[in-house]
Amino acid sequence: MKCPFCGAFLENSLHKALGGVQTDPVISITNVDYVLEVGNRIKAIIEEKRTYHHIAKTTQLITLKKIAKSLNVPLLVVFVDDTLEEVTVYDLPTSWKLPRTQLFNFERLDPVFVGDFSEFRDFILYNFVYHALPSSNGRRKGRRW
Repeated sequence: MKCPFCGAFLENSLHKALGGVQTDPVISITNVDYVLEVGNRIKAIIEEKRTYHHIAKTTQLITLKKIAKSLNVPLLVVFVDDTLEEVTVYDLPTSWKLPRTQLFNFERLDPVFVGDFSEFRDFILYNFVYHALPSSNGRRKGRRW
């Protein structure tokens, strides 16, 4: 089964096992694409969408927002446009109340990053990795990328 909006494959083993079970309260299954951990600290929750439309399912964002808020880390939503080889990143504040719509349109927000894959690498390393490493005499320790 594919999402009509982004074309992503939706069914996984948990979806198959539950087989459309309806409960009250409703069961919401959310796949987390990335949990960025540096050392022993989780630094960010990242959801990736491979589309040039900057939209995501609101129900998925609500669950991801709860996870990020409980871990006290940012929730980054990354849109990858393979045709342009461009990455756009939005930081969704965990304090926001999301609208009661099926889809959330990020195009109304200002992205925190737009660039190619090498620039995206630098963005992640600078904002989440290098700041997490202990420093000694003003120099960063750790692996050089």
